[in-house]
Amino acid sequence: MDITRSTEIKVGVVSIVALALLVIGIMMGQGFSFSPNRQFVKIRMPISGGLEVGSPVVVNGVKRGKVFSVENTDGSVLAFAELSDVSDLRSDATAIVTILEITGGKKIEITPGVSPEKFDLNKELQGRVAADLSVLIATVGDISGDLVRMIRRLDTLAGSGTELFADGKVVKNLRVMSDEGAVLMTDARMWLQNNGGNLTSSIKDLRLLVAEVRTAVTNNEPKLSNLLTRLDRTLTEVDGTLMKTDKAIVNADTLIQRVNGVIADVKSNRGTLNAFLYDEKFRARLDSTIYALRGLLRDVNAHGVNVNVGLGHRP
Repeated sequence: MDITRSTEIKVGVVSIVALALLVIGIMMGQGFSFSPNRQFVKIRMPISGGLEVGSPVVVNGVKRGKVFSVENTDGSVLAFAELSDVSDLRSDATAIVTILEITGGKKIEITPGVSPEKFDLNKELQGRVAADLSVLIATVGDISGDLVRMIRRLDTLAGSGTELFADGKVVKNLRVMSDEGAVLMTDARMWLQNNGGNLTSSIKDLRLLVAEVRTAVTNNEPKLSNLLTRLDRTLTEVDGTLMKTDKAIVNADTLIQRVNGVIADVKSNRGTLNAFLYDEKFRARLDSTIYALRGLLRDVNAHGVNVNVGLGHRP
């Protein structure tokens, strides 16, 4: 009885140890680490791309941890990666979800970055999902319809081209155009051969002319500068003269206005000048007075003047 009990105890201990080893093996196979320095990195991605809890996380191809959790937040996916060491992660580190094996599975590949600043664990590491075979198949399925339509259009275009060239007229016209183009090129070559010397001479003459023009401009530039300076002075003097003429015209206009005012005053007033110019009676009386004065002067010249002067008494 004691031997049987001892055997049962041994079998139980062996079973417990085997079960513990199995659990430890499974945990280690899924990336579980007993390291006390484990740290978590938050990775933000637009989609999960088939990422699951326990998927391995590698840094530059070397396994360093596993995915602890995958959550949908703020319209995107936030994954928590459990890493044994984050000392080499920099602020420009990136992450990408790629295929683990050809048969399936996903992993997170982290590129540490080269920035001198270390990665802040309180921030989120930006990640993306690489296209795999399933995405490629889905993309091909999406564009298959467009490919079919494009092939049909190409077939229609080929049929139209066949109909276009079927009667032979288009081909004949193309041949004629090709022959005419060849003749044109031949004529152009012959013309260039016959007139190449003349063209060369014309180009040389044109170069000499340009050189002479440059020389003339260089030699006469001081004279032109002096001429332009004198012309500018002359224009300044003419401008001053025009200003003076303008002032003279203004003064003459003012004088004419004043004369017109005097004439208007003479016409409207009743003074002597107005009477002398416009009063017929006044002019008649003035003529009579002048005539009598002439008679008096003739009598004085003929008979003299009889002056009776009394001094010291009254008449």
